[in-house]
Amino acid sequence: MVIRSAMAGIAGVMMMVAAGSNPAAAGGACPAGCDGATNWTGFWLGVGIGGNADMIGHNYDTYNAGAPGVITGYGNDDSRGGAGFFGTVGVGYDWQFRDRFVLGAFTDFDFGNSTHSETDYFLPAGPYGWDMERNTTWTIGARLGLITSNTAMFYGLIGYSRTSMDITLVQDDGAGNSSTVSRNLDFDGFVVGAGLEQNLGNGFSLKGEYRYTNYGSESFGPATPNLAGTVFENDSFDIDSHSFRLTLNYKFARGEDPVEEVSYKDVPPAPSYSRPYK
Repeated sequence: MVIRSAMAGIAGVMMMVAAGSNPAAAGGACPAGCDGATNWTGFWLGVGIGGNADMIGHNYDTYNAGAPGVITGYGNDDSRGGAGFFGTVGVGYDWQFRDRFVLGAFTDFDFGNSTHSETDYFLPAGPYGWDMERNTTWTIGARLGLITSNTAMFYGLIGYSRTSMDITLVQDDGAGNSSTVSRNLDFDGFVVGAGLEQNLGNGFSLKGEYRYTNYGSESFGPATPNLAGTVFENDSFDIDSHSFRLTLNYKFARGEDPVEEVSYKDVPPAPSYSRPYK
């Protein structure tokens, strides 16, 4: 529900900005070179906020510490998840070509902590659960945009991402005692997404964007025996992430056409006041 509300908010802001700052909104797309058309070529820096929803799959086998290789329990779950918010900073370069297309490269860094937890696993030794906290995420990628009016651009993106997760396994012996094992895992995956960028003037633009990231699976590794003597084997997590972000960008070199130089030979001569008046 939180992410759905954030998505609706981003879409609403982008629609209001587009309606208020697009001089060609009433007349459709503005051909390249018309008055007020944006040139998208140049380096840019962006800052913003966003929200993410992670779907987490978890698989594990267990065996008793005194009998390695004899599986005493196993489990998997593919529907656990949670939501969180983050701040983001990014930098990139765009190149406009063939009047209506933009090709760009970017990298960004997301910071903030979204947490997820699950305690619905029950083994013969007692309840078993885990906690996961996302720390930082960075992404590098490319985007291809289509200029739809003199100040707006729709684009798609593709890239590579890495996120850092702190994961803690928790075992309870049912008598109020618990044992935990914590590790930090880095997840790597591919990113696809789409967005709308609206020029606000004076080098600033507002960008709303959706991304899907598949981080694949990472192994937690064998966990040390807990209070009940159970060893966790083949413990792994896989993550699918959906995120939405709203960023304010500033383009340092906006690529405006230079001011046309005036040739003085084309300027008519000034009237002479040295001869007598008539």
